[in-house]
Amino acid sequence: MERNLLDRTTALVQDWARYNFLIRKLNTGFGILVMVLLGIAISYLAVVIDMKLAVGVVGIMAGVLLMVLCLLYPVFGFYFTVFISLFITLPEKMLNSGVIPMGLVPEYFSYITLVGVITKQEYRKEITSRFWNHGITIWLLVIFIYHLFEFFNPEMPGKLGWFNFVRKQGSLFAFFYISYCIINSRQAIRQLVNFWIFVSLIEGLYACKQQWFGLFDFEMRWLLSDPMRIDLFINWGFTRKFGLLSDPASSGILYAACGTFLLILALREKATMRRVYYYTVSIINLLASSYSGTRTATMMIVAGIALYGVMTLYERRTILFMSFCALMLTAILVAPVYDNVIINRVRSTFEPSTDNSALVRDMNRHTVQPYIYRHPIGGGIYTCGNLGVLYNPGHYLSFFPPDSGYMQILMDQGYIGLILTLSFYFVILRTGIRHFYRVKDPEIKTQYVATLVFIFTLMAGQISQMAIPMYPSVFYMYAGFALLLKMHYFDGSEKEEKSLPA
Repeated sequence: MERNLLDRTTALVQDWARYNFLIRKLNTGFGILVMVLLGIAISYLAVVIDMKLAVGVVGIMAGVLLMVLCLLYPVFGFYFTVFISLFITLPEKMLNSGVIPMGLVPEYFSYITLVGVITKQEYRKEITSRFWNHGITIWLLVIFIYHLFEFFNPEMPGKLGWFNFVRKQGSLFAFFYISYCIINSRQAIRQLVNFWIFVSLIEGLYACKQQWFGLFDFEMRWLLSDPMRIDLFINWGFTRKFGLLSDPASSGILYAACGTFLLILALREKATMRRVYYYTVSIINLLASSYSGTRTATMMIVAGIALYGVMTLYERRTILFMSFCALMLTAILVAPVYDNVIINRVRSTFEPSTDNSALVRDMNRHTVQPYIYRHPIGGGIYTCGNLGVLYNPGHYLSFFPPDSGYMQILMDQGYIGLILTLSFYFVILRTGIRHFYRVKDPEIKTQYVATLVFIFTLMAGQISQMAIPMYPSVFYMYAGFALLLKMHYFDGSEKEEKSLPA
């Protein structure tokens, strides 16, 4: 009798919980009561105990909710991970209380979304031998294994930096895996590109706002609180704009890559309204790039346009476009305008012999060359520059800033690591170029060349800056890898479209 009563009670509780939490999702009287009580409790914590505690409770609740959404809806998790990476430096700027490790947030949601993808059959079925046997995937795994091998580098005394680096690389491979899974139709490709453009618009407009209307008060306080930051951000009496990112270099690189990507889309778009939209967002990003004062960004734009010109020189519109670009560049270089800081900064890109910082970089490179020759696997992960001071203080390489993505790889991972990286980049470019010339659909062909140009601009940016590791540029790049792998499966008419195996 008691056993039957217990079973009935348990069944009633389960039915009640299923109805309130799963079916109605707390959209019931009980749910309203719970929300009211939580609101009262949080208000009490904020007023009576401590505001920070209340903010912490709200943050934990929001984190749990977002975690559940990423698990249940991996597509949401994918786009949320990219979007939140835009704002990871915002708390540090607003609080001005030192470094806040917000970079862990995109990594966390990447892993959570990966679990959501793995548990969904509709996404899991996309992963077949074609994914694992492709050159891009193989090289990503080879380089990751090499990073694991660096743990045993005798020149690297500190292992914490290695752990943080490998953890991030793991999250990026997870993001690449997720990207490949959710790109399962032409509509998914369009959705990803439209999101990419929308986020680029937000990024560019924010930097333009900083230039046209000035910085917010909290941004100015953050900038002026550090003398080294002042020296980096203010050059020639001009405050370099950094947008939503951490520094002008990272933001300028992102704006340059996105602006070039959108310029290619606009040039090849047939619909008038969409072409105007693409040109508008592209111009906003290119302006934002110039406001950042990042000379690397100017070089990236030139490199991206040059690659596009080489790949499509057989098209009449490309000849006209390249002629226009050459005319604009010549006008910027020779126009009798000498009192515009932005134009002077752009011009200095093509005058490296007069740049003192370039001379210092060359001196540093020549100084560390003997060390690099003697250490084929490098000094170890995060042993050079500021990261070397943080994770491996006193290391020989920590006294030399790399000032280049390729130089950082060479110093940290040796010439073996650099050879692996350049081989990987070759495979990426080969994949994109091969599919661009093989696909027939104009939309897919456009996406191939635009994506490849975006990736190539970041590769070019690595020559003088750490262009790739920064959020959200690195997310765009890894999503671009997935696009290069997947788009040719949908080369056909709309009627024939279907979700194809990878």
